[in-house]
Amino acid sequence: MILDKDSSAWNKGNIFYTTASDEVANAYAAQFAEDMGKFLNYRATEVVSGGLMLLLIPTAPDEFHPSEMFGGWIYDALGSSLMDMAKEGLINESQVDSFNMPHYIVRPKEMVKLVEINACFSIEKIEMTTPMLRIDEPINMDTCTTHIRAGNEKLIAEYFGNEIMDELFDRFYQKVAKLSMVDSKYKENTLLFIALKRK
Repeated sequence: MILDKDSSAWNKGNIFYTTASDEVANAYAAQFAEDMGKFLNYRATEVVSGGLMLLLIPTAPDEFHPSEMFGGWIYDALGSSLMDMAKEGLINESQVDSFNMPHYIVRPKEMVKLVEINACFSIEKIEMTTPMLRIDEPINMDTCTTHIRAGNEKLIAEYFGNEIMDELFDRFYQKVAKLSMVDSKYKENTLLFIALKRK
């Protein structure tokens, strides 16, 4: 969380980094690198030499700019809904400005570099997969909204309060239901499969 309004990473009006400044995106990347380093260190104490660890994490192609990444539209719509509520006096705008969703979409080359820097594991296999493309039916927006709410509500409620959750996700639903690209974007959800071996 950035609380300094003079910081170059101050994310005014946004709750995610995909449409923010490069400074905000760099702050997200630095935080992810720190957190992943700690995660790998902790797992290294649990996995015996030669043991395998499998990871499945959100990703995007190496050449993608943050603005092209899956997930950006979700948090843009959530952030826009929060800002609308702030303008109506339902929540404080400074709360929205200081709130950032703690998710990062790591690209394969970034992940390889982080594993190499950590040096506790070797990469046995790494590949991108897009499982949602196997679904032929259009995305049901009620189901999509329920899924996104289930994954994010607790975190948002801890910061803004439980009492605004129904209103927030009703507004979110109204926004994403109007977006023509939701079906294709939702199905582009790409995951990075990594098999790591403890050295």
